[in-house]
Amino acid sequence: MGLVAGVLYGALGVALVAAGLALRRRESMDGVPLYDPETASDPAALARLLGLALAVFGLVTLAFGVAETFDHATEAVVGAYALVVLLVALVTAVRSRRYE
Repeated sequence: MGLVAGVLYGALGVALVAAGLALRRRESMDGVPLYDPETASDPAALARLLGLALAVFGLVTLAFGVAETFDHATEAVVGAYALVVLLVALVTAVRSRRYE
């Protein structure tokens, strides 16, 4: 079961990193669901911030996928993964307020 879960987490991590890097490179929020262009003060900075957050989510998910693949996903690893994801989400939410 660890290999299947690891592959799924790996695919999700790669997709998140790719989306984050594409968003940072494009520096545009066009095409992002639920984005309202009239409310953003600096769309390019917002795109860079969200792209960075997606890439960090992806890298953390890849690391968790490796732990899951080799059956090292203990309670501490799962808890650490959850805390890091929550921390990145909170920091992103606070920092994105500057651009909306």
